[in-house]
Amino acid sequence: MIVWGGFAVSSVGTALSNLAVPVLALGLSGSPAVAGLVGAARLAPYLLLTLLAGVFVDRWDRRRVMLVADLGRFAALATIPVAYAFGVLTVTHLAVVAFLEGVGHVFSAVSHLSALPQLVPEEQLASANALNEVADSAAGVGGSALSGALIGLARNSTLGAVYSYAVDAVTYLLSGASLLLVRTSFQEQRPAGERRSVTADLKEGMAFLRRQRLLRLLVVMVTLVNFLQAPLHLATLVLATEDLGVNAGLIGLVLAAVGLGSVGSAFAASWLRERIGLRTLTLGSVAVWTVAAAVMATAPSLVLLAAGVLLTNLLWPIFAVSLVTYRLSATPDHLQGRVNSSFRMLSFGVEPLGLAIGGVLIASQGPRFLFWTAAAGQFVILVGGTAAWRRKRMPGTGGVAPLKDTSGRPRIPEDP
Repeated sequence: MIVWGGFAVSSVGTALSNLAVPVLALGLSGSPAVAGLVGAARLAPYLLLTLLAGVFVDRWDRRRVMLVADLGRFAALATIPVAYAFGVLTVTHLAVVAFLEGVGHVFSAVSHLSALPQLVPEEQLASANALNEVADSAAGVGGSALSGALIGLARNSTLGAVYSYAVDAVTYLLSGASLLLVRTSFQEQRPAGERRSVTADLKEGMAFLRRQRLLRLLVVMVTLVNFLQAPLHLATLVLATEDLGVNAGLIGLVLAAVGLGSVGSAFAASWLRERIGLRTLTLGSVAVWTVAAAVMATAPSLVLLAAGVLLTNLLWPIFAVSLVTYRLSATPDHLQGRVNSSFRMLSFGVEPLGLAIGGVLIASQGPRFLFWTAAAGQFVILVGGTAAWRRKRMPGTGGVAPLKDTSGRPRIPEDP
């Protein structure tokens, strides 16, 4: 619960930055393309460092990694309000800080996820994942509301975004301080032996993920969906402010209200995981996300735009709990960091590319074109995913936990 509390606090900070980064980038540059590049810098560490993070998370003390990541992010983000106060804040400075925040998030997230099976018994793993999703979703609501209020109450949007950065920095300081209270080991005892090369460790983690047919299909589908959805937040902001004439502060408050739906679905995630097969949930989610993108593309008002955001966010906590619980249960502890990082590198690593390309498309073709592109792409994923699942004859994989073979190592149910 201490670890979860720190995670919840830092998640509020992350939600603050989700709105503050594009608002501050737009305020400093006036260009959606530049804002997209700054957002891409924040996500780039997923592509550049996630695999290496997995190797070192399996080697190092995971609690210490999380502590250093939190304190590092506090130091980096605190430079934003200081630079603004002295009138020297630039887009380049903002991009560097965004990148450093992304580095800290990569190492912290992989460590947190990989340590979870050591912090709770296996039968509580789904509930613990659901609690993380509740915290993340609730933080999205609170963070968006707080960031929207700060932006709306400040004399201009840029200053309000700077205030958001200051609060964000404090959340990481509090999260890091909470870890000092934890004494439980975040990993199994490692047997003494010869240290292998980084390359050999990377290959072992990738090989495990590659051998699992269901995880292979899931990582391809999630990667493509994340690529298409990465620029949707920026497109929503641009559409609302430029096409619909809505104040950025009001957008933050509306997104916070919409986020309440995600909190509710996160609470229900563990219960639904036991009753809905992963196949039905995965393909159904992509279908709903396709409809949501089309709704946002045609939205004539903030109400319908918010409805599209709600549809997009509603299923993510449920899907994440089922997918992550399945992956954690199927992976031995000594591979947790590498398997989780391999999956996250592929699925999250494409987001900087998607955001950068999306920013250019928004600047040249407009946000509605971007939404239509996302809808069409997700429809193709739905068709392809349905065909691949049938061809591989994989089961629904609902609430059944992965089995273990005679050696005690987890085994995916559909493997022979």
